Amino acid sequence: MKPESLKLFAKLMEKGYITHEQEPTFYEYYNDTEIASELAVMEQELDFTLYRTNGRLYLLPNPSNELFSQDNNDFRRSVGNEKLEELYLLNYMAVFLLHELYGGKGNTLQTRYCIKESDFLNEFTSHCEQVRSEGETLKNASAQYSMDFLRLADSWLAKRSDDSISVDTKHGCFMKIIRKFRDEDLLYDADGVWKPTVKLSDLMPYYLAQNRIAEIHSILEGGKTDAGDP
Repeated sequence: MKPESLKLFAKLMEKGYITHEQEPTFYEYYNDTEIASELAVMEQELDFTLYRTNGRLYLLPNPSNELFSQDNNDFRRSVGNEKLEELYLLNYMAVFLLHELYGGKGNTLQTRYCIKESDFLNEFTSHCEQVRSEGETLKNASAQYSMDFLRLADSWLAKRSDDSISVDTKHGCFMKIIRKFRDEDLLYDADGVWKPTVKLSDLMPYYLAQNRIAEIHSILEGGKTDAGDP
């Protein structure tokens, strides 16, 4: 194996990606067919995917990768070792937040470029109120995804609306999700609103294949899919 292949892999392991602008030498290594071929073997053996887009090269653990990928226990620790029900709610909020930012399709995947806390709280509350009003419709979805959407909606609607950072408040839950996204270099604070980073915008098309978008639309829009969805 060429030394450059190992050097590139080690560089990618540092923070999960490299850029052509900041690490041009390492980035150019990947244009070498022999190095690319050796890394392709590593992808198969170590269960990860290399994804190149917009002048960046990302190392992404596959879902089955037990060494590099995060599981529920990792997520639980990162948001403060909350109870399992709170963990499900925080996961649900994270999906809803990403759906608000990237709820489109194809070349118009990104539908908004920032989100304010007040807007998110109002929109997620309205969503949970809709879940309550359409409870029967979501029974099949709850069974399919092993998640009790009605219970999660009730949990959110019961939370206080003060400024405490406790998980018993809407603000506290929102900040737990925001800190998680910020620590993962996915969102940043822009004068009181939260904006996606380049990393998040690069990776959303990879993670949201068209069939996955349809599935998320179905969950968040009361079990309905667009007529054009597969």
